[in-house]
Amino acid sequence: MTDHATPPPPASDPLPPVPPVPASAWAPQAPAAPPVPPPAAPPVAEPAIGALEFTDPAQSPEALAAQEARRARRRKAAVRWSCAALVFALAGTGTALAVTAPERTDIPGLATASDGRYTFPPLALPPLPSGKAAPDGKGTSLHYADLRHLLLPVPKEAGGSLTAPAFPAPTASPAASGSPTAPPTASPTASPTAAASPGPAAVADWVPCDAILAEQQDPAKLSHLLLENACRAATVREWTASDGTRTQIRLLRFGSTGESWGTYNSLRAKSAPKAAPDTKSTSHEDWDTVDGVDLTALESTANGPKGNPTARVAYLSAADILAVITMTNPDGVPTAPFRQVVTLQSDLLA
Repeated sequence: MTDHATPPPPASDPLPPVPPVPASAWAPQAPAAPPVPPPAAPPVAEPAIGALEFTDPAQSPEALAAQEARRARRRKAAVRWSCAALVFALAGTGTALAVTAPERTDIPGLATASDGRYTFPPLALPPLPSGKAAPDGKGTSLHYADLRHLLLPVPKEAGGSLTAPAFPAPTASPAASGSPTAPPTASPTASPTAAASPGPAAVADWVPCDAILAEQQDPAKLSHLLLENACRAATVREWTASDGTRTQIRLLRFGSTGESWGTYNSLRAKSAPKAAPDTKSTSHEDWDTVDGVDLTALESTANGPKGNPTARVAYLSAADILAVITMTNPDGVPTAPFRQVVTLQSDLLA
């Protein structure tokens, strides 16, 4: 029997020895420098469109002429639009100035309808005699100023100017002697219309106290009141406005507050002017109040075409002065001018 033994493995070649790693290989290595990019090529400027159009040798002279014509049309259009914008800007500025420069009442469509009030010149109080005090505003102190200058001036609607009234020295005034007495220049034949003033700068005339009698329905009763309470001086002013309203203002001066008040009480309760034979009391609670002045307002029972009374009357009592204001108009006296006249006259007396 044959002995089959396993053959021994072939002998392999021995491995080569590993060379030792030098110490420099374990040292840290510096990073490698990044690669330097190549320099960029300089940008090439693109030629303008117009340059291409003019420098393109392939374009014909006809094409170049058409391009030039189009550019000319664009320039003309730009000029036209600029001119149009300038015209619109100037027109807008002119319109704004035309609207804002004039008064609102002068522009059609914006003017407010007039309620009949008057345009008076600037009001000013007259000078006082030396050493005399002004009224205290409580209706208890006497008035020493020239009575004629305490009258309301004529409004512009009656032909008056806007010049402030001049105040001459009140040598002929009842207050010149230190007490309110009758002026020496008063004429017993003076007419109540003699003091009609053509303008606000004119000085009203003195009139006798009984000049007001002819305007009353019962002159005898008023004459008795004036004698009993010793009226010292009187002055008047009248005007007719452009709407036909006639205004009459009478100022009467007495020696004391009690005498003036007695006449005022009797007049407002028992007398009536001829211009307003049938009158009734009218409310004035919403009027501007004036301290030191008592007011009684009356109106006619007859009305004009527009529904306003044909006559309005106001009695004012301011210490030693009594004022009677009468406004008449066949077409009716509006409330606004009557209220305005009464309030301004009260201001001058307060």
